[in-house]
Amino acid sequence: MNHFLLSVVIPVYNEEQVLAANTRYLAGEFDRIVGSGAWQFVIVDNGSTDATPVLLRQVAETWPTKILHAVEPNYGKALRTGLEGADTEWVHSIDIEQWDIPFFEWAWNNREQHDIFIGSKRADPTLNRQPVYRKFLSWGLNCLIQLFFEHMGTDTHGPKLLRLSALKPIIAQCRMSRGQFDTEFVLRSVRAGLRLVEAPVIYEEQRPARRLMLEKIYINIREFNRLRIMMKGIGFSGLVRYRRVCREDVLAQSQASSEAANWIHTP
Repeated sequence: MNHFLLSVVIPVYNEEQVLAANTRYLAGEFDRIVGSGAWQFVIVDNGSTDATPVLLRQVAETWPTKILHAVEPNYGKALRTGLEGADTEWVHSIDIEQWDIPFFEWAWNNREQHDIFIGSKRADPTLNRQPVYRKFLSWGLNCLIQLFFEHMGTDTHGPKLLRLSALKPIIAQCRMSRGQFDTEFVLRSVRAGLRLVEAPVIYEEQRPARRLMLEKIYINIREFNRLRIMMKGIGFSGLVRYRRVCREDVLAQSQASSEAANWIHTP
């Protein structure tokens, strides 16, 4: 571990339109919450073909930054690369166009109480502005996760704050990629008896989906079936330690609550 308290892991793919502005905004918030010089970016270039690599070098010239590379677009592999490349006790994993500062601030202020903080776009429907069909697909996937894995959470794909020392052994056991990698390590963490807590986050899509929806459904079904087979025989080590809080609990400890009232976090 190095002198940084936090690594901010962000997989990126062809993000030249938003990378500079969004990293600038995020850096200001992490300076405020964690402290200037107390955190680093760990950005994984997920096979970008635009100007993203050039912009990443500019980010690294401005803030402490590790730039890692994945050979092809694969979100799960990129996220895993970032988690394995982080060398701090705490990791905040987010997308470059989706984050929730009040959630992060609340999680950071309470970080010693839990091992994994999960931001759920489904925990509070008043905060979720996905199109109806995307809500339906997300609901369907999570119903399958709850049914086949006896999972009590409402979302496994949102932003997270992770205690890396507790999660490293679990990541080493994971075999999934794409959209099911973070689902796998959440499920394994629950079964291993780690302390998890879930809180609602604001979710508003900032751009069109990059895959055709039918293609995405097919990939999710295929990967879900692989995950189902892989998780057979992995039982619970004891009582489940999974908690939930509401948005009011998050905002009560966040100086960024005014931002939450404005819905959109784009700088």
